Amino acid sequence: MSNLTARPISKKDAKKPKKAKLSTLVDKADKLASQYIRQKYADHAGNVVCISCDAVLPWKDAHCAHYIDRAKKATRWMEENLHPACCSCNAFNKQYHMREYTLKMVDMYGRDFVNEIRELVKETLSASAVRGLAEEAITYYSAQLKALEKK
Repeated sequence: MSNLTARPISKKDAKKPKKAKLSTLVDKADKLASQYIRQKYADHAGNVVCISCDAVLPWKDAHCAHYIDRAKKATRWMEENLHPACCSCNAFNKQYHMREYTLKMVDMYGRDFVNEIRELVKETLSASAVRGLAEEAITYYSAQLKALEKK
C-alpha cells in the first residue's frame, strides 16, 4: 500500500481558488452600499429624510436611490450618487423624484459635478472593470459600516 499523502501534488491536482461570480460580487456591493448610505444619513432615532419629498422614515424602510440609474455601472456604487429615498418616490413617482433629486444634487454638489457624473456613464465598462468596481465597493462600504458601528 502506497502513501498517497506523501506524493507531490501535480499542477493538475492543485486547484486555483475559485473567483466569486460577478453577479455575487455585484449583489454584495449593492447590499453593503445600500445599508451604509441609509445608516449614514440616519439621525439619532434611526430616521432618514427622503432625498426627493423630504418624508421622514426609518432607515430600514428607506430605499437607496441612485441619481444615475444603477444599470450604469460606472456610478453604481459612487457614494455621491446614492441617497435615501422613500419607496413612493424611488419606485412610483419617477418623474417627480428625478426632478427633485436633480435639484438636491445641484444644491449639494454643484452643477459641474452633476454634469461630470452624467458624462461618466457614457462609456461602457468591461466585465473585469465592473468586477474591480464591485470589489472596491465591498472593501470600502464594509469599512465604512464598521466605522459607523463604532460611533
